[in-house]
Amino acid sequence: MALTLWAYYNQGYQHGLTLPPLTQNTLSHPLSAPAPKLYEPEDFDSTLAKFSKFMTKLALVLSSDPTQYATDVSKISYATSYFSGSAGDWFEPHLNKATGAIRFTTYEAFVRALKNTCNDPDARATAECKLHNLKQGNKDCSAYHAEFGTYATTLNYDDMTKISFFCNGANQDLKTALSCQASPPETFDEFIQLCIKLDNRAKLLRSQSHRPAHTAPAPARRPAPASAPATGTASRTALGTIDLSQAARTPRKRGPLSSELRKYRQENHLCMYCGGSGHCASLCPLSSKPKRVNAAQTTPLLGHAFCTRFLCYFPGLYR
Repeated sequence: MALTLWAYYNQGYQHGLTLPPLTQNTLSHPLSAPAPKLYEPEDFDSTLAKFSKFMTKLALVLSSDPTQYATDVSKISYATSYFSGSAGDWFEPHLNKATGAIRFTTYEAFVRALKNTCNDPDARATAECKLHNLKQGNKDCSAYHAEFGTYATTLNYDDMTKISFFCNGANQDLKTALSCQASPPETFDEFIQLCIKLDNRAKLLRSQSHRPAHTAPAPARRPAPASAPATGTASRTALGTIDLSQAARTPRKRGPLSSELRKYRQENHLCMYCGGSGHCASLCPLSSKPKRVNAAQTTPLLGHAFCTRFLCYFPGLYR
């Protein structure tokens, strides 16, 4: 029994010597890192404006996972899976539907053929025209610079030319701030950094100028003391307060007076027509009846004051 066990052990030991070391096996097959998470490209319909963005996202996805997209066929298949519209119509003749074979031998040949179909044949003239018409407007300087860079990269201008184009499209606030700089930078990158700082300060000044100024609250008004009513303008009776002001004494037809109001006017020597003082009903200026001259007014022996008071005591004598 012991000899049998020793034979099995010796056989396993001899087989273990023939295997390669564990470290060598690990180094020969290293573990691949997981691919980073990227946004998938949008569907491409061969529109000229979308071609550059589509190719940029496509290149990022293919380079982020080289193990999955190691062959040209896998790259072309992934790119064409996002084709739609006229782009799908363009690729259809290049695919053998029976076998699934793609007629492009390399991925570079596929990109070159797609670029010749969708890309602008005179991209430089188009970029120069768009760069000349580009304006900052109400956009931030950083957003304006990002859009500026998409066209300036195609043109490959020198720094001074790019600075000239950039100033041409800047808004008036940024141009005013740049005019106050004695020696602005001559390199484009440093010039852009200065423009972003000046633009941020200009926006801060605009926000402060539009902010409403702080004003102290107005003192509360004290209620005006109630003044005593003037004689002949208001009367208080058992029926309530009666407004006898000049504004209320309008020349309109009046109904018969109540006994209480008639007694009140007689006791206070008020006009029986309007309720005012200093005259009687026959001489009331608000009465629509023509004024009648009585004997008391023409008698020289009686004074004017006596006649007026006499008529007030007997208002109905000469009616």
